[in-house]
Amino acid sequence: MPRTQVRQVRMHTADRLWVGALEWSDGAVSIEGQDLGPHTPGGDEYEYFFTIEPGDVPLLLAALGGTAGDDVLDLLAARGEEIVTFGELRWLRDHRVPFGLQTW
Repeated sequence: MPRTQVRQVRMHTADRLWVGALEWSDGAVSIEGQDLGPHTPGGDEYEYFFTIEPGDVPLLLAALGGTAGDDVLDLLAARGEEIVTFGELRWLRDHRVPFGLQTW
């Protein structure tokens, strides 16, 4: 069964950068960004998608300071500015949260 989006929250919006977190029907969570430049590689629009698979969402929850029963999207929204300023890739790696990454 294909994943469908269940819910979305905003983590960061400034200048020409938008970052949000999404919950998927299978329990996965993604952090998705769209940067409209001009400070992107090549000065063009750039999109990226970090996907945390369902089995790794508890690691993400713990990295956010949450516990079982807390809403991971609410925590991502609350800490969004901090995470985006630090850099989502670096934040996930530093907190040892496994993820898949797609860009275009």
